[in-house]
Amino acid sequence: MKRLKGFLTGSKPSSSTETKAKLKRTINQMEIKVKNYQRQSDEQYELARQLLKSGNKPGAHQALKRRELYLTQITSTHSKIANLQRTIETLDISADNVTLTETLSQAQTAIDSNIEAASPEKTEEVMMSLEDSIEMVSDMEEALTDTSITEIGMDVEADDRISMQMAELEAELSGSLPASDTSVSATPTSPISEDTSGKREADKKKLDEMRKQIEEGLRS
Repeated sequence: MKRLKGFLTGSKPSSSTETKAKLKRTINQMEIKVKNYQRQSDEQYELARQLLKSGNKPGAHQALKRRELYLTQITSTHSKIANLQRTIETLDISADNVTLTETLSQAQTAIDSNIEAASPEKTEEVMMSLEDSIEMVSDMEEALTDTSITEIGMDVEADDRISMQMAELEAELSGSLPASDTSVSATPTSPISEDTSGKREADKKKLDEMRKQIEEGLRS
């Protein structure tokens, strides 16, 4: 029935499967022979007993010899069965080894494919490219966070005016100057005239006096 089903479905049993099935059938046949030898051995023993009981000693002796022959056949057949069973076990082991070898071969193919996709050379190339990209992003971040653009046009006079305004605000907050005195204009002055240097010196002197007043106010 199984062979017919395999024929109808188009599947063909493997050579290993057919061999193992044949070995099992042979074992079954030999086990049947063992049972027959055992039955005949028992019959000869019973016959020898009856012949000896009736006084036929030679006949009883022959019956026991035949019984011994059957017992020898039983031992021999058992040895054959053991060899057949060992053969089946070896066949199973060899089939497992074939399956394992095929699996390992597929694994090796997969590993080779992975190595080809991520070889040491390609990995090193990717890492170097990634390092360059990170460095470029870092340079972009540094450029975008550069504050030098906000310092364009900040000449010495502008710095002085800012310092004066900071000093006046500090004096106002500390109580050294009245709020009405903080009227310094934050707008740039007119173009530099001929007495610009004198005015700059006066501004610096005034700034120094304000700082001195602030320090004295903080110490009091």
